[in-house]
Amino acid sequence: MSKILTFRGSIDVADNARSTNNKIFSYEAADLTRAWKVVSFYLWPESIRGDTGAVDGQYMLAASLATDIINPSGFDDTVTINDNRQIGWIQKGYNLRDSPVSDFISSPTGINDLAAILDPDHIINRHLYVNLYTTTDSSTSPERRYNYLVVLEPRTINENEAILQMIKGVAQNISN
Repeated sequence: MSKILTFRGSIDVADNARSTNNKIFSYEAADLTRAWKVVSFYLWPESIRGDTGAVDGQYMLAASLATDIINPSGFDDTVTINDNRQIGWIQKGYNLRDSPVSDFISSPTGINDLAAILDPDHIINRHLYVNLYTTTDSSTSPERRYNYLVVLEPRTINENEAILQMIKGVAQNISN
């Protein structure tokens, strides 16, 4: 069994906002035969407490894992299947709760339901970025911290495949 590599960290973003191009991995070296496959990607809110503005309602988190920077024109472009740079996607709903002690968000399915849908046809040989946005029923937007965990499996590829993956990773169409 090959050795796995994990990355974990956190990103701060306010409710009803987005955060794009958070670089979490970068590989720049002359050895083009080294590469990785994303085995899993998880993202969840660490900060569950935060002012909800006296509202009970819904809270939506959407995130993507990308191989290059993206410049979304809208919130939905942050998690689109039509962008070749995006290789993993998460959409998760939460309950927004107004509480006399401390307002909070809660997951109806628990922490186990955090895994991304991953494109099985990808190889990472340069960069990885996390992108996310949230939207809520509330106009109050506290800043929350989100944790991520990415598991990579090392691969060996030839130089021709490395060049093709680099081109694919920056959203170039290699099928024509």
